[in-house]
Amino acid sequence: MTVVRRIALVVPLLGLSALAGAQEVEVRAYLDRAEVAVDRQFTVNVEVSGAGGADEDPRLPDLSDFAAYLGVGTQTSMQFVNGRTSTAVTYQYRFRAVAEGTHEIGPVRVRAGGAEHATDPLTIRVTPAGNAPARRAPDRSRGGVEIGPRDLFVEASVSTREPWVNEPVLVEYRLFTRVDVETYGITRAPGAAGFWVEEIAVPRAPRVERIVRGGVQYASIVVRRAALFPTGAGPRSIEPLALEAQVRVRSSRAFGDPFGFGDPFGGGLFGRSVAVPAESEAIEIEVRPLPAAGRPAAFTGLVGSLDVTASLDAAEAATNEALTFRLEVRGAGNLRTLPAPAVAFPPDFDVYPPEVSDELDAGAAGISGVKRYEYVLVPRAPGTHVIPAVEVAYFDAAGGRYAVAASDPVAVEVSGEAVTGDPVLIGGGRTRLEVARQDIRFIRVATSAFVPVDRQLFRSGVFWTVLLVPVLGLGGALALRRHRDRLEGNVAYARRRRSARLARSRLEQARGLRAPEQHQAFVAGISQALLGFLGDSLNVAEAGLVRDDIRRELAARGVAAEVVERYLACLDRCDRQRFAPPAAGGDGGGESAALLEQAEQAMTALGEALRP
Repeated sequence: MTVVRRIALVVPLLGLSALAGAQEVEVRAYLDRAEVAVDRQFTVNVEVSGAGGADEDPRLPDLSDFAAYLGVGTQTSMQFVNGRTSTAVTYQYRFRAVAEGTHEIGPVRVRAGGAEHATDPLTIRVTPAGNAPARRAPDRSRGGVEIGPRDLFVEASVSTREPWVNEPVLVEYRLFTRVDVETYGITRAPGAAGFWVEEIAVPRAPRVERIVRGGVQYASIVVRRAALFPTGAGPRSIEPLALEAQVRVRSSRAFGDPFGFGDPFGGGLFGRSVAVPAESEAIEIEVRPLPAAGRPAAFTGLVGSLDVTASLDAAEAATNEALTFRLEVRGAGNLRTLPAPAVAFPPDFDVYPPEVSDELDAGAAGISGVKRYEYVLVPRAPGTHVIPAVEVAYFDAAGGRYAVAASDPVAVEVSGEAVTGDPVLIGGGRTRLEVARQDIRFIRVATSAFVPVDRQLFRSGVFWTVLLVPVLGLGGALALRRHRDRLEGNVAYARRRRSARLARSRLEQARGLRAPEQHQAFVAGISQALLGFLGDSLNVAEAGLVRDDIRRELAARGVAAEVVERYLACLDRCDRQRFAPPAAGGDGGGESAALLEQAEQAMTALGEALRP
């Protein structure tokens, strides 16, 4: 047999194809196991031999009543016996069992060799969820290989099991293996109910570590890291992560492996790969409520550590001259959801809503960085004006106490005359108005048009234009002033007004991340746009949005259930794709474009439904 296998590897492919075409076409279907537990995976194999594969993809019956489709792969095998070569292509359809009972899988229809073929029906028994038996990866050359639950498994670990509300819980999912793993893919990502989730980037080429567990050495890699911020007190469950690993079963061991495969994640040249599922255990944590005693009035819910700095772009200015006030909040914690701190600006200043930006880093130690608030101020009266210290309260989880970070007061000297009307700003609202004067105006030399002496002025369009333009201008100015006052005094109104603009901006940022290597950042950007639009529209913090609360809140506002479910379906699709990298080869951007279009349509429909 050793000599036969060596010869099979060096036969020219053209000759193999020609010999394969002369074989009689056979099609059969079989299961990798006859019994599977609920929430475990099984594979429907469709083997086409003698034709070099099917003319078109096999057509499987509908299995949705008891199984969820996960994916498909192909495998080609060749045999060279007694001077004849035979080939077989196996299509491996992977499913996850979802309903107990004994189920029949109807015939699989395959078009191969120019003819229609149908396989025999199959029967599978789905048992209640429980411990998975040893997973069998059959191999024709050795009669089968047993891959037990201790040969390949996924383990989840957390930084703490008793966090405070909004304290980051760092979760790490590791794959441990004693067998050769070529690739892996996440088939089910953990749910995010009850948590605000920040993904922590994992290298695309993970570092393989050697870890000893129970006296056994494993090769281990990190498959996912995340920071979970619990949004409420009480027991919480961190759901399992499920993946599927492609394990290399090497037939080369029968005659020696000339390349010495020492890396369990490196795969090999000889043999073939089989799919092996693995799943972590759920982790139960107890979230402690933040203490009521000693809670500062300026506390907004952030748990971590903070430092606040404030500055003006100029120490001196004239009345009606725009100034820029910058406020920076730097530290660790869920800074993305931190609202704008309260600033007691002098009453003689006109203040415009801030521009908000952030530079946050999600690393192994958690979420840290800086959040910036930039205000445009216009002084209306001369004198020395002081912007008092800005205070931001937070909860120190390590010390179990509240603390307050404060900036230094900032002073500015304003010169000039007091201004009583609306300020006039030029150049984007940041420079003083300059009026150019002329001593002599140009004299018109052209002949004026003659007007009949009996013409009635009130019948002239020019008369009504001159009469109505000031009235309309005054009305527009009053409406604009009222709009600005409402923006400054009504946070809910201001958030609703800006929701569409911010959502479009976030979608445009995500659109620029549609490369395959930035797929997770692209999906995270769309998810942030969806949650931000929803939070601004409902005037709630994005960190506290839970699916049931969203349905209840939108139903109370009269939003149709179809619109709500379409929006939530888009969010769920983002959650799934954030943790499952795109398939090898990609889809040419089609999947990303479809997700982007679905998000735009969902936000448009929700915006129209919420419009008063």
